[in-house]
Parts: sequence; C-alpha cells; structure tokens
Amino acid sequence: MSTAIYFGGDGTRLLAKNQDIPYAGVYIFTNKRGVAKSALVQPPNQPAKWISRYGSLTVSQVGKEMPNCGFNEAGLVVEQTTLWQSTYSNDEELPAIGELQWIQLLLDTCATVKEAELAASLVRIVEPMSRLHYMIADRTGDCAIFEFIDGTMRVYKSDSLPFPIMANTPYSEAIRDLEDVDECWRGTYSDYEYNSMERFVEGAAHLTGGFPAFKNDRLKFMLETLQAVRRKDTAFSLIYDLQQMQLHFTSSLYPELKTFRLSEVDFSAHATTMALNLQQPAGSSGDICYVCYDAKLNYTVANAFFRDPALTSAFGWNITDEMINFFAAFPDSFPSNGKR
Repeated sequence: MSTAIYFGGDGTRLLAKNQDIPYAGVYIFTNKRGVAKSALVQPPNQPAKWISRYGSLTVSQVGKEMPNCGFNEAGLVVEQTTLWQSTYSNDEELPAIGELQWIQLLLDTCATVKEAELAASLVRIVEPMSRLHYMIADRTGDCAIFEFIDGTMRVYKSDSLPFPIMANTPYSEAIRDLEDVDECWRGTYSDYEYNSMERFVEGAAHLTGGFPAFKNDRLKFMLETLQAVRRKDTAFSLIYDLQQMQLHFTSSLYPELKTFRLSEVDFSAHATTMALNLQQPAGSSGDICYVCYDAKLNYTVANAFFRDPALTSAFGWNITDEMINFFAAFPDSFPSNGKR
C-alpha cells in the first residue's frame, strides 16, 4: 500500500511517506560515489550498467542495492508505492533492471527530475517482485510521478500534477475520482481501492488546507499529515527535507522522531559503508546507532524479509537459501572507483 505526499512552494521542499506493510524490518544503507554497478536480472535480459556519480542514503527492507526509496547528496529523492496496474516496456533493445534497483540507478546517476526522466527512458523494468509507481523530487522544487501503464512510461509533472500525492491508484484515475463531486467511487471500489482513494482524498485536503507560515511548525504539520493517512500496518514513516538535506523518520516500534543528516555521511569511494536499523530507540542524547555494513548483515536483512510468513503467503515466493545467499553477496561484486 503506502502513501507519498510532496509539499513545495513558499521556500519549502518536503516529501513525506508512510510505508504500509505487515513487516517491520528496515535499514538505511550508505552508498558511495564511483562504484561500478550492474542490474541483477536473468538471461537473456541484458543488465543495465552504470557508475555511481552521487552518494546516497537508501531505505530498504530487502537488502542493500535494492531500495524501497532514497535520498542522494544532490538532493534527489525517489519514493514508491504499490501500483498493481503497472505494466512495463517489452522493448528488448533496452537494458534491463528490477523495479527496486531502478531506484538505485536514479539515485546514483541523477541530480534532478529532468535527468531522472531521461535515465528512466533508457532502461526497462523486468522480473518485478512487486509493481510500483514512483514519486521523484529535487532541490529545485520539481516533482513528478512516474507510472508504467500499458508498457509506456507516463510522467505527471507541473500542470499535469495538480496534487502531488501518490497512493495505490493510477494517478489519472485518482484525479478523476477526486474531482467527482458525487464521489461515485465510494460505492463501486473494492476495499483495497477504497482505502487507496480515501488516503488520496485525505492527502489532498491537507495540501489545500494551508501550510504553516513558520518553518518550525512545518515538520509538525508533516507528521500530522502522515498520521492522517496512516494505516494499521504502517511500518515506518519518512520526511525528506530537500533544503536542509535531512531525512527524518519514525517507526512502528519506536515512534519518536529521529534525524539522519546527509552532511554527516562520507560518500567517498574509500569510505566505510554504514547501515542503520530504523527500528531502534534514540539514545539518551538523541543519537542513533550505526554499524559497519557487510554481507553477513545483508544476509540477515534479506533472509528475514524473504522468510517472513505473511509476506511469503501474500506474494507466493519460492526462494531458496542459495538465492538468498547470492542476493546478500551481490553488492560485494561492485568494485569502487569505477574500475572493474
């Protein structure tokens, strides 16, 4: 499920997200510049390849290099929510990439929404574990929603994005239903569709209800907005401040607000890669505990996710131990400094 909402204008660049999933495990990973990468896809698909231009923070429940979302040092944010109607290009001339690594590619190589649109047009998403649409924002104030419908990428921005909200309804349908004064959708949608539109409508009300004039009140307003669109299965919530270059987060187990500052992270090619468990309490001085990343930690993250009974039942996975071991070690195959 999940909901993402962007607040721009008046010197504000804030993107808020609730991740709704019946699974609490989640980590932040640091990602360095100058790393040569390739997509994890099956033959005969040709994997996309690139070198990371920007360092980033990525949030993942699956493991490193497979982010749910993230924020790079140029000020680009890439978020996603589920959209089961998504169908991707079948142009076999384009290099292939998975729906989560697509996020990593954009964070590694793009500084703006415009650059992300170009980069996205040069690859195709294959073998999706889930079907998604994406919200992308940058420090200039640009924001766009990227969807893949009938094999074509659609980008909603500027005048075609009157309400920068993303739930689990195709954007054009969500706007149609929002503008329906009779709210006919309330009598025709399934429980899933109904809940998605309710969150979209609630988010729109917050967007149009007036934004606090004082900066000190804006973070509180964003938290209230996330609370308004929260579900019982919201595992964690994120607020990206694209001006201050900060990522604020709360989690289902430890709801006190904590902050990750990009200025405190070393993204150089020779830096130690770090990880942070979002499901942790803040220290007595408000500190949060980082650990050094390694393949063993990545295995722990991936194994917990793919062996979770509720997720296995919902998605029908049949993933072997060998596959999880390969998945966990995959990031270690990437050489630094752009050298293979």
